[in-house]
Amino acid sequence: MTDPTPAAAPAVPPGEITDLVRRTPLSFVGTVTRTGGTPLSTVEADQHTAVVRVDHVLHAPDAFRRLAGSRVTVQLKADAPRLEVGDSAAFFTEGLHYGADLAVTEVGRLPAHAVRPHIALAATTADELPFSAVLREIHRQDLAVHAREADAVLLGTVTGLERLDGAGPRSEHDPHWWRAGLDVEHVERGTVPDRTVRVLYPNSRDRHWNHVPKPAAGQSGLWLLHATEGDQRELAPYALRDADDYQPAHRLAALREGM
Repeated sequence: MTDPTPAAAPAVPPGEITDLVRRTPLSFVGTVTRTGGTPLSTVEADQHTAVVRVDHVLHAPDAFRRLAGSRVTVQLKADAPRLEVGDSAAFFTEGLHYGADLAVTEVGRLPAHAVRPHIALAATTADELPFSAVLREIHRQDLAVHAREADAVLLGTVTGLERLDGAGPRSEHDPHWWRAGLDVEHVERGTVPDRTVRVLYPNSRDRHWNHVPKPAAGQSGLWLLHATEGDQRELAPYALRDADDYQPAHRLAALREGM
């Protein structure tokens, strides 16, 4: 197995790991066991195809957290350095074929040594993958951007819920609009003229709307609200539209740093 030592290899630029994790759903440290071929009949192999034994999963959807020890077919980037059998690297990938065996497309690659500190740290924390902290930081950054783009950010408690029949055009993926009343405790961003503000939200569990928060009576927290337009403006000044539009109240302190 070959892997340049940190002293012999250039340092990884700051933020490169974060950028690669942001761009890919699956990364792992693996060792090449075969080049130029694959056992998968569904994948057309060429000189850029390799079979890689997964040594450590770095970040992954829940279904792939336990890939360590398995072999994955990797379609390598054509312009990436050539790999030989026995070489080890950190692969950042996206799905190519799902089934009894997995094939992925390489998006990026780093020397294995560049991620070893993350692996060592994860080994001391139960149920953590090496890049769990990186994913949390990405979410923190994205949430700060989302808060800056919101029209109002406030702490409030749901005081009432109301179904709105016929609000908006009917469609196959009807959002089933409801309206929540929020008792405003603190306004961090935007203008909320009254102590109680009305907020639209899609109560549908359709895949187009299921990710949007569904307020519950008495629910308190941090709400990131978006101004309504057109006919919806007559129903409520704000709406919930994104999965991150509700956060626990304690997140406000962290968001202030990025807003």
